[in-house]
Amino acid sequence: MRLKLSWTKFTLLNTIFIMAFNFPLFEFVYEKINQNFMLFSVFFGIYFFLVLGILSLIYFPYITKILSIFLLSTCAICSYFISNYGVLIDDSMIQNVVETDNREFFSYFNFSFALYILAFVIFPSILILLTKIDYQRYVLKKSVLFFSALIICFGLIAFTSKTLLPFLRSHNIIRMYNLPFYPIYSSIEFAKKKLAGKKELTIISNDANLKDTNISKIMILVVGETARASNYSLGDYKTNDTNFYTKNEPNLVYFNDVSSCGTATAKSLPCMFSRHKRASFENGIYEENVLDILQKVGVQSVWFGNNSGGCKGNCDRIKHKLISKDYDESLLELVKQELKNTNSNKIIIVHLQGSHGPTYYKRYPSEFKKFIPTCDTNELNTCTYEQIINTYDNTLLYTDFIIKNLIDLLKENPNQEASLLYLSDHGESLGENGIYLHGMPYLIAPKDQKHIPMIFWSKDSKLSQDLQGKKDYKLSQDNLFSSLLGYFGVNSKEYEENYDLFSKNLKENPQ
Repeated sequence: MRLKLSWTKFTLLNTIFIMAFNFPLFEFVYEKINQNFMLFSVFFGIYFFLVLGILSLIYFPYITKILSIFLLSTCAICSYFISNYGVLIDDSMIQNVVETDNREFFSYFNFSFALYILAFVIFPSILILLTKIDYQRYVLKKSVLFFSALIICFGLIAFTSKTLLPFLRSHNIIRMYNLPFYPIYSSIEFAKKKLAGKKELTIISNDANLKDTNISKIMILVVGETARASNYSLGDYKTNDTNFYTKNEPNLVYFNDVSSCGTATAKSLPCMFSRHKRASFENGIYEENVLDILQKVGVQSVWFGNNSGGCKGNCDRIKHKLISKDYDESLLELVKQELKNTNSNKIIIVHLQGSHGPTYYKRYPSEFKKFIPTCDTNELNTCTYEQIINTYDNTLLYTDFIIKNLIDLLKENPNQEASLLYLSDHGESLGENGIYLHGMPYLIAPKDQKHIPMIFWSKDSKLSQDLQGKKDYKLSQDNLFSSLLGYFGVNSKEYEENYDLFSKNLKENPQ
């Protein structure tokens, strides 16, 4: 027997379900208005009638069910990730989802999520499809419902405009919790960028040249994944010795205050290799980057990656090999082979999968399970904070092991000035204030998603000593572009001495 509902009741029920899925929004608002119940009640009422007005406007015969399934499913899925991981679904997050590979995508799936989808997506969708909607006197009901909702909504806004509107203006992040409308808006914005068409590559630095062609240098640039500085024992971290392998390495410098360009790989990776700074970076992927410039002047650029997100366009025009292995050790042999008989200027980029969550426990071999107890599941909210920290720290320990091995490989090459630079693409939240993973909008992201580790090592002890004096500078990924040009001695109009780590005129540039 099919359930029969009038169009009005169906629309009202949809509004109630959308309100329920917006629990993270109401929780956030209630906290921000200092638990002012009267003001919160007015906001709740405004939001209810606003959603009711929108649904009554767009729910037309023949498409009501399709729209209902789409909107409620979007609400349910987004609400799950906001509630369980503390993430927000903006256009950058949409980009992360679209550009991820199957291995990373399925790392978010578990039995609880499957049950959730069954209960809040599949079952309601079937129920909606089996429901018969009565459209009698549809135009009249639609008009009454829409205008009634509109009048009440604006009446409530007028009633509290002196307090509510200033509050909303000063907390515009509220719109990002708005389900399903903000994720839909973000998806449209992302689609507009993708559909704009592939832009022609902009050529930069045709004037570039090497200052001294008689000097031969090599650098291994290690790009980490999801490493946060607050868990680095080379800094002030005391809980676990996450830098056991490199802590006694001579000529090693750890930079204490480095910020990322973004809070997700899709933004940070293209940005750090671009001539643009974080504040102005937009379409750097459509122009040459620092690796292109190095290649032009005779510094061979090679990219080895074990990151599921790929190289985000950075390696498209240079020699590269992207692999998909369980552990980053697989990259060591590739680097070893590349270093054989190398006697000319070369930069090797090693892009790790590092500490990518939520399956931290899968990022290291069993022998690196040093810090226990661990969180051996992707359901982070079922683990204690201690378990999550230990598991995450094991990933950092394993990365430290990789870095130590790469340094040892460089030591085996006696004929060249050799250095290693390591920095992470972005940081990570591990449950602090109910927030997990990364990808929050930069302006409101926790510090742990932006404060990243950076390490430098060189066979040249004087070079390392010079940098030791700059280890407390406020730096960022904006420094990478000019630092790579400076290290290899490249003349270019794009080079900025104040951003070069190796320059005596380096200036601080906090984000």
